[in-house]
Amino acid sequence: MKQSLLIILTLLTIVCFGTPFKVTRIIDGDTFETESGDKVRLVGINAPEIRDIFGEEAKQHLILLIQGKTVDLESDHTSNDRDRYNRLLRYVILNNIDINKQMVLDGYAFAYLKYHFDKEAEYKEAQLIAAQNRAGIWGNSKKGKIIFEQNSSKENLFNNISSEAYTIGVFIILLVIIGCYYYFKK
Repeated sequence: MKQSLLIILTLLTIVCFGTPFKVTRIIDGDTFETESGDKVRLVGINAPEIRDIFGEEAKQHLILLIQGKTVDLESDHTSNDRDRYNRLLRYVILNNIDINKQMVLDGYAFAYLKYHFDKEAEYKEAQLIAAQNRAGIWGNSKKGKIIFEQNSSKENLFNNISSEAYTIGVFIILLVIIGCYYYFKK
């Protein structure tokens, strides 16, 4: 009976307070690999891809924060345990600091509001603070705007098109229609 109780308490401690893992390789600004070979995706954030503007900077910042360190991984109660690439979806905690949130606060990631997660309001607030402080990608407003648009929900494609591009597109379509009219009129 005592052994069963001890095992249950140990399991509860691991589940409630996270599980320690050593970070061996940073893949990009929101993904890394552990010593056990697990790939971990930081839940609730989205960093620029390596090939995108600020992608390499986001990766380097995550390297600075956790590379070679032992971190605690905590599950989110709202999202899935793994993503479609079979990566663990976790909050990363180091010395009581939420690294996911820190990436947003430092301006190297966005609050990933496309999917629901436990800390949505907290991360959204962190993103506002980063933008106000012009941290990371927010330090260059033109690049920050481009990245924000790339990472925002793309449900309505026309929301991301500038008025100049829209005007030029309409003008080109009109020229094509007029050209077709005269071509087939002959």
